[in-house]
Amino acid sequence: MRKLALLLFVGLWLGCRADGTDSTEGTLPLHPQETYTYPGCANEDYNCPRLKTVHCALESLRTERDSCQQDSDCVAVTVNGRCTGYGECPPAMVNTASRAEFATRAAEEVLRYCTESPICVSTGQCAYPSFVPRCKQGHCVAEPGDAGS
Repeated sequence: MRKLALLLFVGLWLGCRADGTDSTEGTLPLHPQETYTYPGCANEDYNCPRLKTVHCALESLRTERDSCQQDSDCVAVTVNGRCTGYGECPPAMVNTASRAEFATRAAEEVLRYCTESPICVSTGQCAYPSFVPRCKQGHCVAEPGDAGS
């Protein structure tokens, strides 16, 4: 009886249930990048787990705050995209009145996705040296700095 109890203890300690199956199977926590979700966005990867999902989330936050009537209604928001690469090229353009709110909400989503130790990092290069805020069809957009000159 003592041998059976010892075998059960060792089996449980090693991660095996009494029936011989692995009790740790599927229990290792996934990294937040692998489980990131956002309402209204599909769970999609793009070289990094759920990278398309976090970009969708950030663009959703931006488009909720991009209404305008003229170019002066729009402003570029500096977003530290950390491991997402978001907001670098082009910068996020929003309504001037919504700048602070967007910056706060975007930072929260980036932190939720990237965490302190991201398993994957996305970066990109920009073909344009600068962008200007423009109001096009009632929405703030980023145009290359020399466009329309």
